[in-house]
Amino acid sequence: MKASGIILAGGKNTRIGTEKAFIQLRPGWTLIQNTVEIFQKLFPEIIVVTNNPQAYLKLGTRVVEDLIKGKGPLGGIFSGLCFSKSELNFVVGCDMPFPNSHLINDILQKPVEYDVVIPEINGKTESLFARYSKNALPVILSHVLKDQLRVQSILPGLRVSKVLQEEIDAFDPEHLSFFNVNTQADLKKAKDLLRRSK
Repeated sequence: MKASGIILAGGKNTRIGTEKAFIQLRPGWTLIQNTVEIFQKLFPEIIVVTNNPQAYLKLGTRVVEDLIKGKGPLGGIFSGLCFSKSELNFVVGCDMPFPNSHLINDILQKPVEYDVVIPEINGKTESLFARYSKNALPVILSHVLKDQLRVQSILPGLRVSKVLQEEIDAFDPEHLSFFNVNTQADLKKAKDLLRRSK
C-alpha cells in the first residue's frame, strides 16, 4: 500500500545532551541513518521533520520544518502530514533506531478507513510508531492550536484501529520497534543490539 515515511527529529534532547538523530551507533553510522535505511526499503517518499533542516540535507530525504513551532511531536506529525504526498503516512521518532519492517507493513495493510493505526502494549499506545491518515489533519490542527499536545488526546476524535500485543509479538517479540534512545545506557543497549543483528 502506497504510503510515506515520516521521521520526527525535533526533540529538545535534554536527557542525553546532544542532537539525538546524529548520535553514532557505530563509527560513521547514526541513529537517523539506521532508520532512513530501513525506510528506504518501505516508502517511496521519506520526510524528516526538523527545526534544523541544514543538518539533515545530506540524508537524501525530503527535509521540512515545523509549520507551527514549539508544538512537540504532535506539531511534527501535523507538519509531516501537511507536506506528505501520500494519504497514508507512517510516523516514527528519530531516536527509535529499530523499526521492524514486517510490523510496519502489517500496520500499513490495515483498512484505509482508519485515521490512525496505532500499537498498544499494556494499555500504552505507541504514538510515534503509528500510521496516520491526512484525514486526521483537522483534529490534529484543532488540538495544536489549543495547545492540547499529547498525541493520545487526538484519538477519541478519530477512527482508530489499535494493534494489540499478540499481533505485535508475531512480528517483533522483543518490541524493539518501540525502543528509543534517551540516555547513555539506552545508547549502549542500542549499540549492542546493532552488533547482534549484523
